[in-house]
Amino acid sequence: MKRVVIIVATIGVLLSSAHAADWNFYGSARVSTFYENVDVLGTDTSRFAMGLQDNSRIGAAVMVSDELSGRFEYGAEDGNADIRYLYGVWNFGAGSLLVGKHEGPLRHPGSDQVYAVDAGLGGWGEMSSPRKAQIKLMIGTFRLALREPSADYNDGTNNVTTDTEVKIPSIEAKYRFEGNNYNLGLSAGYGHFKVGTATQETISSYVLGIGGDMTLGKIILGANLFGGENVGNLVDTDVNDTDTGKGLAQYDGTRVIDNKALAWKIHATYMFNDMVGIHGGYGYMRTELTNQTKDEVQSYYVQVPITLASGVSIVPEIGTLDYMESDQSQTNYIGAKWEINF
Repeated sequence: MKRVVIIVATIGVLLSSAHAADWNFYGSARVSTFYENVDVLGTDTSRFAMGLQDNSRIGAAVMVSDELSGRFEYGAEDGNADIRYLYGVWNFGAGSLLVGKHEGPLRHPGSDQVYAVDAGLGGWGEMSSPRKAQIKLMIGTFRLALREPSADYNDGTNNVTTDTEVKIPSIEAKYRFEGNNYNLGLSAGYGHFKVGTATQETISSYVLGIGGDMTLGKIILGANLFGGENVGNLVDTDVNDTDTGKGLAQYDGTRVIDNKALAWKIHATYMFNDMVGIHGGYGYMRTELTNQTKDEVQSYYVQVPITLASGVSIVPEIGTLDYMESDQSQTNYIGAKWEINF
């Protein structure tokens, strides 16, 4: 009975709000079907993987007035509903203020890689920013955000957040230049926190990036380059197939060892017509603890996106995810993503 009351109350709230706002609901159903061959130390393991992608979604864009709008979106991570987006935007004339959960300015998208839940080379060379709570100022093509900070570090064995003290949010910014057939973005981010009990040490993170794309007839070319220190606290970083490091500083209780990073990606698209195209990309990322452990990863792929009807697509793709170190995995895959947007 209690559940019924909650459902009825929720419907009542939505109906009452509908008189004051324009609700545009949408959804996206995505299923991946991939055959994978994983090689670790010369031992191959093959399998067929099929499932509902975590980024399948349902949500709504809400327009209250010319000054006030918002959006919410739920995904299907691990088969459970999770909040992908939840934010409001106030347009104050000279610009806009966003409050809520959204991506940060530290991203230069463009790769359409569909493997690993539309990975898009994120963490493998493309500069991508996880969705987090934030307060973001938007003026033209300029973005400045105060974002939920990360206090992760590596204790020499695992990634942990113990005995840390955070006093400021991460600070992230981006400016994008736009031309008739190109766009170019410059981005930067910074954060820091203290770690330790009796004696505290400071771990600082920063990242600088540049990226964009250019359209030449039916061809689209894109690239990005970024680097910094302890970037795993700011951008997606996936340089090994374990949960060790991942672009984070190391602190063993006595000293901090910073983790330097460098990454880049390129991608190209050619559209034969409105239904069929070909797209491919390559990404590389390297992190290195000062004078110590180096981790590298590369990923490359080719796909043929096919649009069957408005909102209906199949994307066959073949590619490789290579963690490059001799004791880590290399995955070769072939398959497709199936998608219907409604």
